[in-house]
Amino acid sequence: MEEKKNVYLTIHKSFVREQIPYVDQKTGQERTFNKVVLPKGTTIDGQDVSYFEFSPLFVNPSKYKGENFRDIPLLAHKEVWLKKDLLDENGEPLMGPDGRQQSITVKVMPAQLKEAVDAGRAEYLKGLGDRAKDARESSKALNRNSDRGYAREDIAF
Repeated sequence: MEEKKNVYLTIHKSFVREQIPYVDQKTGQERTFNKVVLPKGTTIDGQDVSYFEFSPLFVNPSKYKGENFRDIPLLAHKEVWLKKDLLDENGEPLMGPDGRQQSITVKVMPAQLKEAVDAGRAEYLKGLGDRAKDARESSKALNRNSDRGYAREDIAF
C-alpha cells in the first residue's frame, strides 16, 4: 500500500495567523509567513506542547469543517519544529548569555502532531458537554424553586 504524502492538520482559525508581513534582510523584499499556535491541552508523548508555535508554508480554508477552521498540509516524512520562547516570572523574555532570546524547540512528526491536536480537541469538546449538562441541571433546579414560590434572590448559592 502506498504511504500518504501529506498529513492535514485541521485547527480553528483563532490559532492561525496568515500572511504576516516581514522584510527579508538579505534581499530587502517584503514577504509573508504563517504562524500556528498549538491550543491548550496539546500533549505529545507525555510532554505538554500547549502554546508552542510553528510556521507552515501553506494554510488553506478547511474543506470539511467550515469557514472557522483551517487545513494545514504537512509533508508526512518531514518533522515539524515546534518552538516556544522562554519567559521569566514577570512575563519578560528570558535572554541568554549571547543576548538572544532563549526558547525550547521540540521536533515531532506530522502524524504525532495531528493525533495530539485531535485528542486535545476531543477532550475540550467532552468538557464542554459536561459543563452544558451541569448548566441544564442548575437551570432545572432554579425553575423548580421558582415554581414553589421562591424568588431567585432568596436562594443561597
